[in-house]
Amino acid sequence: MPLLPDQLDDFVNLTLDNFKKRRWVDISLDNQHHIFASKMFKKKGKDPEKGGVQLNWKVQVSNTGTAKHSELYAVDATGVKDLTQSAKQQWSKQTVNFSYDVDEDAMQSDRETIIREIEVREHSMYNDFFELMETAMWAAPSSSTQSPRPPRGVTIWIQKSTTTPGGGITGGNPSGFTRGAGGLSSSTYANWKNWAFNYTSISRDDALAKWRKAVAFTNFQAPRNFAELARGGESDWGFYTNYDVVEKLEKLLEGRNDNLGVDLAKYSGSAVFKGNPVVWVPYLQDNDTSDPIYGVNWRTLRYFFRKGKHMVRHAPEKAARLHTVREVHMDNWGNFVCYNRRRNFIGYVA
Repeated sequence: MPLLPDQLDDFVNLTLDNFKKRRWVDISLDNQHHIFASKMFKKKGKDPEKGGVQLNWKVQVSNTGTAKHSELYAVDATGVKDLTQSAKQQWSKQTVNFSYDVDEDAMQSDRETIIREIEVREHSMYNDFFELMETAMWAAPSSSTQSPRPPRGVTIWIQKSTTTPGGGITGGNPSGFTRGAGGLSSSTYANWKNWAFNYTSISRDDALAKWRKAVAFTNFQAPRNFAELARGGESDWGFYTNYDVVEKLEKLLEGRNDNLGVDLAKYSGSAVFKGNPVVWVPYLQDNDTSDPIYGVNWRTLRYFFRKGKHMVRHAPEKAARLHTVREVHMDNWGNFVCYNRRRNFIGYVA
């Protein structure tokens, strides 16, 4: 006997709370890799939820400037100045949903059929969310006032620059963000920039040499250990690029080793730099022709969820003016924060 509408809604809600391992083949995804899902949902990548109307953190932009060599009876020079500035980031909201009609055939079947159908639809809903966030992680907003407000992902905090082709702390304010990333202008605070370099070829003496230099020159170590927001210590690198660059790196590996044997793709997926795999990002392959190489220091780049609004799935509710249709919504509030831009870099073909 089919479930009555109210019974069906309760059953669907219970099914969602006990989502089982899927039993179907999923060919719906556009992206081969999902960096957002793999990095931001690991313990060290995802911070606890934060409250407040926006994200706020302090950035130390200078020191006291009072250190000097001295002698007996020397006159002290003292002074007070602002050592920190407040950075801020507004929240970004995402929403996704699926629906069903209580009168459709699948909802008028036995309970096992209903479970299978609801599981597919919920799985599709989460696929949509993670595909959206993967794009947002790499796509730069057009301006600080773009509405709806997309997240401020990697390409906001790590900027391209041609100022110093060989490499330097020159990646400044994002286009359309006159107040700068996080509300701090790199025109005012010179160290609120990332490292950037330009290259012409994937070779030992060009891209790889500049890449090696970028890793060394962004590895800032404090002389005194203390609990800083960006988690001091050795860098935790992630290297991201497009498929074209990865392919060139693999060919470079093949050219340095004649003992390939019968494996014609021996080095496929084996490109590693400083012990970290080089991962190609589908969005960069499709949308950036400059062959970018992003060096993301995961000790400095985090994703925060707004307190109480972390991927909240709501119970089924009636759709407006569609009395037999039910909608299940999931809402999320969060955003990316980079505590220290100059510990990150980008190289690209200018």
